[in-house]
Amino acid sequence: MELSSLELSKIITCLNNEFNEETGKYYLNNTYQVFNNSFLFKFNHSLKDKKFLIVNPKIGIWTSEFDLKNKTAEGYVQSLRKNLTRGKIVKLEQPNGERICIITFETKKGIRKLICEFFREGNLVVVDQNNKILSCLNQLNVRHRNIIPGGKYKLPPEHRKNILNLQYEDILQIPQSNIEIAKWIGRNYSISKKYVEEILHLSNINNDILCSSLSQKQIDSLYKELKSFIKIGNSNNMNVWVYYEKNNISDISIIKLHANEQQECKKIDSIIQALDKNITPELLKKEQKIGQEPLNNKIMKLEQTIKLQGNAKNEQKKKAELLRQIAEDLGNSTKIKTVFSKRKIEIISPKEGFFSVPIIDPKLSMPIKTTAIKLSSITYSRAKQIEKKIEKIEKAELKLQNQLDKLKKKTSQQNVDEIKLKVKDKPLWFERYRWFLTSQKTLVIGGRDAHSNNAIIQKHVQENDAIFHADIIGSPFFILREENKDQSLSYSEVAWATASFSRAWRTQTPVSVYWVKPDQVKKSATSGTYLPKGSFMIIGKKNMIKKIKLEIAVGVIKIQDRYTLMSGPLDAIKSNCIAFVVLKPGKIKASDIAKKIKQEIISMLENQTAKIYQAKSIDEFIKALPAGGAEIIRKEKGDINQNKYN
Repeated sequence: MELSSLELSKIITCLNNEFNEETGKYYLNNTYQVFNNSFLFKFNHSLKDKKFLIVNPKIGIWTSEFDLKNKTAEGYVQSLRKNLTRGKIVKLEQPNGERICIITFETKKGIRKLICEFFREGNLVVVDQNNKILSCLNQLNVRHRNIIPGGKYKLPPEHRKNILNLQYEDILQIPQSNIEIAKWIGRNYSISKKYVEEILHLSNINNDILCSSLSQKQIDSLYKELKSFIKIGNSNNMNVWVYYEKNNISDISIIKLHANEQQECKKIDSIIQALDKNITPELLKKEQKIGQEPLNNKIMKLEQTIKLQGNAKNEQKKKAELLRQIAEDLGNSTKIKTVFSKRKIEIISPKEGFFSVPIIDPKLSMPIKTTAIKLSSITYSRAKQIEKKIEKIEKAELKLQNQLDKLKKKTSQQNVDEIKLKVKDKPLWFERYRWFLTSQKTLVIGGRDAHSNNAIIQKHVQENDAIFHADIIGSPFFILREENKDQSLSYSEVAWATASFSRAWRTQTPVSVYWVKPDQVKKSATSGTYLPKGSFMIIGKKNMIKKIKLEIAVGVIKIQDRYTLMSGPLDAIKSNCIAFVVLKPGKIKASDIAKKIKQEIISMLENQTAKIYQAKSIDEFIKALPAGGAEIIRKEKGDINQNKYN
């Protein structure tokens, strides 16, 4: 299945709406290759949930709600990371009617564009602000354009007009042509064949009628249906019809198609949702099928070998049984020839004075004077040899069968796992900020950066709250909600968190923290001064809490039916968590210390809870840490018993 330029236009409109945030731009956190030939772009935002963008060069582009497993980071992924990581997404656009999506990024090196081409074999091309090609998935060298690193990117030649720009004067040219009307529309305008056929059907015009044969009434009817179609194409209506064949998606359309009436059809509110719910699982199944091919080939070869061995064993059994019967007959007779003659068994004379019985042993020559009793003994011995050979075949057959059973069990397990495609875990609203529950069960939130500092003060502060800040440049704001109870302990804990999540952690220097009331925080600077984003003027008395110790704990908590990580002051973490580790500033970088924290935490959890945290990414653990290195002081069980949640 491939998307037309009109469907791509709808997708790009949806994606621009998704990524256009007044609170700041999404930035590219990382890139992976998934489903063998698709690319997963992970976008983060300081205040919003992360987004997963999938680009499949042969199909299209869409965001995904699924928790996709990270795959390889080899080949072209490395180039994408080098050019685009940390870049802020500015806009997505579609060149005039083309099956191309251009994603513009702001990076430290300037503007970068990711050009996604969804025709022929598909391609991804990264260019700079001057359209110089920095990298490409597939190089191209054809008459009208070249795609090679270092060259200048050019769009494909425009052979057809954008159907969305059609005017009445354009269709007045139809009678001048002598080709079929369906071909005329398809050759002159960028519109999929399925839409051409549907529009002609609604206009009561046969696909094969010559343009020169159309009446004015038919042309007017055609124009009317075209304008209705264009109106849908230009509208903000993102509904689509999804068609299925044998439970697999066969087509997506922005209008209902009479040609597909025999197929199962579903109307879905969003084209992005339609792609994600149908194409993403389908790509996963194809990937798993490809992944199982080597295993299936091994199974097939083993089954063939076992079958051949079974046939050989049966032949040998028949032969051993016949030899025993012959041996018995020879033991009851004095005449060898009579026994063999009755059973029509061949006797040959390889040389004078000797004879041989091929069925007994083709290599064995016996003297003519050999008695029936002697030959009976030889035949019994030969039968026993064959029976021993059968035992070896059976042992080998059993060994092969065990291998086959293991492989089949493995494929069976893969079939069970294949399809547990899970929807991404959606964080709780406060998890976009620094947060923790105090030991008195009060929710505290703090900023992660300038954007979230700004959002906290402007959106979440209430009249009687206490606002905390470290006495240092580079500190988060933390808010303690004022409640009708003694919160002296909470004040101490919030001060501890504010100090530990400030720049003081990186410099490993104890720092003082102060708190003020909301009316002391001013959002604008005094005349002649400037306040950077995320900064505020503090007026009046500051309530100082001096020289706070730099130390935090990271623990396991279940909150609102969701297992997550909580980081903050030791007493708060201990009283609310199942298990935790205590950290101090150190030289171990965040990614390494996060891995150690994950290991230590999992080691303290029971089986089911351990599996939940085993599945969490290292990024989630990094997100819980202060900026800068750290060291683990110790690990402990918290005051919350795991069985409480089981």
